[in-house]
Amino acid sequence: NTPRADPKIRAFPGQTLKVDESKMLVRSIISTTAPDRAGDVIVPAGLRNADEYLRNPVVLWAHQRTLPPIGICERLTLEADRIIAETKFSASSPFAQDVFKLYAEGVLRGWSIGFVPVQATPQAAKGLIYREWDLLEYSAVPIPENPQALTLAIRKGMIHDADLRH
Repeated sequence: NTPRADPKIRAFPGQTLKVDESKMLVRSIISTTAPDRAGDVIVPAGLRNADEYLRNPVVLWAHQRTLPPIGICERLTLEADRIIAETKFSASSPFAQDVFKLYAEGVLRGWSIGFVPVQATPQAAKGLIYREWDLLEYSAVPIPENPQALTLAIRKGMIHDADLRH
């Protein structure tokens, strides 16, 4: 089976691990193996071009490639079931500052990646498993494709539901 040729926008569960307001830095999960609404799954170890991406580590607002980036990725960590990114928001952009504040306040929680599929196989129920893929960018988003794509403000004690805290 041939993977889709168009870049795909994909959102994943996100959890803020760290918000550093003095440096305008957010550490979040931007990708997991959880299926999205279409049933698609991305294998984190299938990311082929992490070094290439980090040479131009743009972070966008809602995948808007015609707008200036709102920040850069300072670190990308691949784990078996997730990808963690450290996003440094732009201090010179009033819009980026506003977006950062919304994450720091817990108003915004979603993250989404834009990628090019390289190798994919269909799943039994629905959707595809992307076993190899290239990262183009990731974005701060208000409504991610994955309904579980939430940035949780655990450090502020705002999450009281035990399932969400987990």
